[in-house]
Amino acid sequence: MQLIFDIKGKKKLIEDSIKKYGHGVEHNYWNLKYLDGKGTKSVFFEDKGMGIMCINYSGIWEMLPGILAPEEKRLWVLEKFLDCLFAEENPKKVFVQDSVEYRKKIKTMKKYKIPEYSRKFYLPVYNLRDWDRAMPGKKWKKLRNLRNKLYSEHKAEFVPCRNIGKQKLREILHSWKKRRNAADSLWQEQFYDNVLENNFEGIENARSLVVDGIPCTISGGWKIPKSSSYYSALGLLNYKFEGIGEVGVIEEFNLLKGKGYEHVNLGQSDKSLLDFKKKFYPEEIKEEVLFSISKNK
Repeated sequence: MQLIFDIKGKKKLIEDSIKKYGHGVEHNYWNLKYLDGKGTKSVFFEDKGMGIMCINYSGIWEMLPGILAPEEKRLWVLEKFLDCLFAEENPKKVFVQDSVEYRKKIKTMKKYKIPEYSRKFYLPVYNLRDWDRAMPGKKWKKLRNLRNKLYSEHKAEFVPCRNIGKQKLREILHSWKKRRNAADSLWQEQFYDNVLENNFEGIENARSLVVDGIPCTISGGWKIPKSSSYYSALGLLNYKFEGIGEVGVIEEFNLLKGKGYEHVNLGQSDKSLLDFKKKFYPEEIKEEVLFSISKNK
């Protein structure tokens, strides 16, 4: 049982745990690595090959969703993690994000107190088996018109990010950050900087929608372990042209379907961002809640 602070030195151990027990959208070594920096430290808790991915900032510990263990042992691993954390690190707060159903299981632990959740996130999932790149019929009329308008009025292409200079990609990221407000604040924004500065290492399908020679979006992600599903971890845009957000998602869906993925998860959203993602008619909207855990006195 150990807290691993040198995740680079233990990359193989972490990847082996993910390969054996991974099941969630956050279960990716590079995801954990890119959260490291700007006052945040990425940490991996390991016990008998099972594990928990987490971060520590200013004495606050936050688990990434999903425990790397067989389902019947996940609660046991969580308790071991909490025992280790409270014994060795004296955390100010410990936050967990998981499904509403799993939170109910966590509440059965006797040693720890689980208050009401503080925040809810929505994760829309799309069925790519039913995705038709032509987007026929009334249901898809608005999106189809946005796509056709963009391509008829501008020269647009969906190209690999490696074909674009890093400074141009930084400009997209800067513009995207500026448009975020207090209600839509970024969680651990260094993740995006680290992805760009490391040339998308570990990121699959990194693409940009380029309009009239101007790179306008950045998308990319990774395969969800033990599935034919994909997690779209990046969704950045510079808002320079009408419809680039929608067309960027359409092109990403086309790309992923062509690569044989059956589902795509567009990641956690609050209510306002979910409204945008609903335009693409998710098959399912999963819910996760963020809550704290403290020791019973």
